This record gives sequence, C-alpha cells and structure tokens, in this order.
Amino acid sequence: MRIVDELSTEKVLTMERMMGVPIVLAEKWPQELRDEIATNIFSLCLRELFHFRFMQTDPNWTNFLYNTDTGKIQLIDFGASREYSKEFMDDWLRLLQAGVDGDNEQCVKYSLRLGYLTGEESKEMVDAHTRSIMLLAMPFRRETPQPYNFEDQTISDEIRSLIPFMLQNRLTPPPRETYSLNRKLSGAFLLCGKLKARVDCSQVWTDVTADYVFSTKE
Repeated sequence: MRIVDELSTEKVLTMERMMGVPIVLAEKWPQELRDEIATNIFSLCLRELFHFRFMQTDPNWTNFLYNTDTGKIQLIDFGASREYSKEFMDDWLRLLQAGVDGDNEQCVKYSLRLGYLTGEESKEMVDAHTRSIMLLAMPFRRETPQPYNFEDQTISDEIRSLIPFMLQNRLTPPPRETYSLNRKLSGAFLLCGKLKARVDCSQVWTDVTADYVFSTKE
C-alpha cells in the first residue's frame, strides 16, 4: 500500500486504493486456491512478527483482501498496528519454538522471562498456561499431520476454554504485547478455518524462522 505524499498532511494520511476482494469471499473458491491463500496468510503473519516486528493486529477478516489479478494478499486498516521490540520477539520466538518442540521446561523458562509467570503460581496454573502455548504451536509441529486441516481445528475453542481458569489464577497480567499478538493469530486460525484450508504449517514455520537472528542470549 503506497502512501500518496502530495495528498497527505500532518493530520491526513492518503494511501492508494487496494483493488482486492475480501478474502472471506474465497470460501467457495477451488480448494487449491484456498490453500494457497491460507498459506500466504500464515506466512505473512509470521513475517510480520519475526521479520518486520510490526503487525497489523486487527483480526477483522475484511481487512484481508485478495487481488485476483496479482494473486497477492493485501492488508488494509493499519489503525491497530503495533511494533514489537527485538528483545521481546527474541524470547517470544523461543517460547513458541518450545511449544513447537513440545518442551515444557523451555516453555516455562521463557514464560518467566517474558512475564507470563512469576514463579509463584500453582502447578495447575503453570500447566494451564503451558497447555495454551502447546495448543498455539500445534499446527507448526513436525509431528502434526501436514498439511494441517483448519476445517477441523479446535485450537481456538480449546485455548478459550482455559481462559476462565487462568484469569482466576494468574498472579500477574500477561505482557501487554501479547494481547494484540494473540488476537491476530487467533483471527488467522479462524479465517483459515472459514476457508476450510489445508496448510503445511510446519514448512511455513521453518521457512520464516530458519534465518532469524537473535540479539539476546538464551
């Protein structure tokens, strides 16, 4: 999306019009095209996090457009965008990688470092929290049958079922950055489910994270 400088001021931002159609219209398109669109959505979400560290966090499905002429995904409405620090993203990637690897110990380690946990929580609370991370990472695991079928995914519902318990037993609020981040990822899961898409999420994860350069120590 190009900014039109000559028509912008300190109070008015003018950008070119995106000519794509809302991606929700792809629900009845051929399976192969729906799979391609969903794969690109997930790749874009992960690149927003780990490459750009700047994410359009509004999960409204109508903010995702598909240009049928170019075959590209287009994002609109950047009012809810936010930037993430390199330090935060280093540890958040390590946390999600622990989920991908099924490593509970590392999951707890980086949850403590990020501020999800204080170290004084009950075992039940720690288990519920690590369970939520494992669920979020499930589509990206090598052990998960690929391509992952989002039509049958229950991850969003399972994570949602843990929230009441965690709200009652948390000793500290989650890091502020994660509210918008989790909302966007959950929205992407639901959108891919609406498209009944099948995505090789493990390969997408590897492609996006393989060349990530950490600036902080483990």
